[in-house]
Amino acid sequence: MTTSTASSRCVAPRARAPAPRASRAAARLARRGPPPPRVVAVFAVATTTTGSQAPSDDDSPSRSSSTRRTRSSSAASRAPRVVVLGGGFGGLYTALKLDALSWDATVGGPPRPRVTLVDRADDFVFKPMLYELVNETMRPWEVAPSFAELLAPTAVRLVKGVAVDVREDDDAEGEGEGGAGVVTLMDGTTVPYDYLVCAVGANASDAGVAGAKDFAIPLNDAKDASRLAGALRDIERAADKTEDEARRRVAVVGGGLAGVELAGVVAERTRGVATVELFTPSGGIMRGAPSGQRAAATRVLRDAGVVMREGARVVAVEACADVERVRACGEAATVTVETSDGATTTVTVETSDGATTTEDFDVVAWTVGQRAVTPESWPFPRDSKGRIVTEDTLRVVGRSNVFALGDAAVVASSSSSNPNDSNPNDADFASPPPSEALPSTAQVAFQQADYAAWNVWSAMSSRPLLPFKYQHLGDMMTLGKTDAAVALPLNLAVVDGPAAAALRRAAYLYRMPTNEHRAKLAAEWIEQGARAALEEGPEVLRKLGVPLPPGLFPPPPSRE
Repeated sequence: MTTSTASSRCVAPRARAPAPRASRAAARLARRGPPPPRVVAVFAVATTTTGSQAPSDDDSPSRSSSTRRTRSSSAASRAPRVVVLGGGFGGLYTALKLDALSWDATVGGPPRPRVTLVDRADDFVFKPMLYELVNETMRPWEVAPSFAELLAPTAVRLVKGVAVDVREDDDAEGEGEGGAGVVTLMDGTTVPYDYLVCAVGANASDAGVAGAKDFAIPLNDAKDASRLAGALRDIERAADKTEDEARRRVAVVGGGLAGVELAGVVAERTRGVATVELFTPSGGIMRGAPSGQRAAATRVLRDAGVVMREGARVVAVEACADVERVRACGEAATVTVETSDGATTTVTVETSDGATTTEDFDVVAWTVGQRAVTPESWPFPRDSKGRIVTEDTLRVVGRSNVFALGDAAVVASSSSSNPNDSNPNDADFASPPPSEALPSTAQVAFQQADYAAWNVWSAMSSRPLLPFKYQHLGDMMTLGKTDAAVALPLNLAVVDGPAAAALRRAAYLYRMPTNEHRAKLAAEWIEQGARAALEEGPEVLRKLGVPLPPGLFPPPPSRE
């Protein structure tokens, strides 16, 4: 993240172009092709102007039991079909960018494709802001807008489903309309494609820890965030029945960026209600982060009363047998572990000296480990972590019409070179050398989306593809409602406190997927800011070290 407002272009060769057109803008397109991928201001963001052609009926997915057709000349006469698997940052932004590009077959370029986005969910999730759902400072629609809303101004078609199989040209048996391949969904629906973009992302995994999937809460989507928020509400209700704060405990497992952010947010929310403990097997938090950002985070966690369990590795999570704890926080435990007896959780901890202890917690939040969502049946090369292996152009190795990006992909030269990649939250935050795997972050997916869309256009045009050039632009993290730490890519400078919180929110507003949602959020956040200025103004001024003028703020309303 950066405070700079100047645009910077990725250094990349330009593709050759179609024939010139009459207008100045068209002449530029003819010389260059679509505008090159850009890293603008804070991050690379895909343009979201609207498309001009709605999908027609022959673009609809078909059932696998439909009549098989032999390949015909229809493939040459229809618009090419681009299927994007996954509606996360990589997939959604690629689809929007494809829709926004200029397509004109009359000057020798490819015709406008029919873009189909396939995702299992109804909503897009802006993952860096899931913490705002945990502390309930934002509503679900702000963090997780629906695909229907985001895609309404475009020609992108949404198909809800889970891709379980991909059959390429040799295996398609002429199904569909002579497409290059067919994607099969879990319900049996088939979606033919000419060009395929795999951006299915990664899901939280248990990192090999027994019971983690059953008794800990991950933070992978809006449902997880709401589940955790519900558990914290139950703890707060239980606090009304007893003054014993030490009896209520929340464990956050993982000392990387995600774990530290979550610990700070939960500690702020449960101050005076519960004890938050952060577990990290290493000797410190946020390994590889700039020292200034790490120091800011450590200071906030200390002030919030977070117990740092450094050198402690969680090796098992199970249901709790503490009857008194269950009675005190029965609803919270039920939400947390999803067990019929309403039990809380028991964590087995192995310390650095080899000792093992078993401890009870009301909530266990899980932020370590993830696994790429790529079924083994897919006919693409994969590495040991299940990620699809690509060339530096994001085109899948050995394929001419398949691309992959985001958490589910890795460039061939870096598929096994980053020792921290199994735990992306502990990965080095500095820009890695070309030989190392990129971190699994939204920043990478944002930038890759521009290149993926460009290279699909180039492949259709038989033009040179651009190698992906990652530009690390810093890191942002939230530490509470009005607290954050932003590491700038300028000599590792760090901004923290309320100023960083404002910068983080402004940057995320800029990076929202569409102008329509951006405008809707801006109006909402301006209203929220006005309310917060009255309710939290004194606290913000105190953090900034500004003397509070007497009578400037009205007293807060009574909670009775």
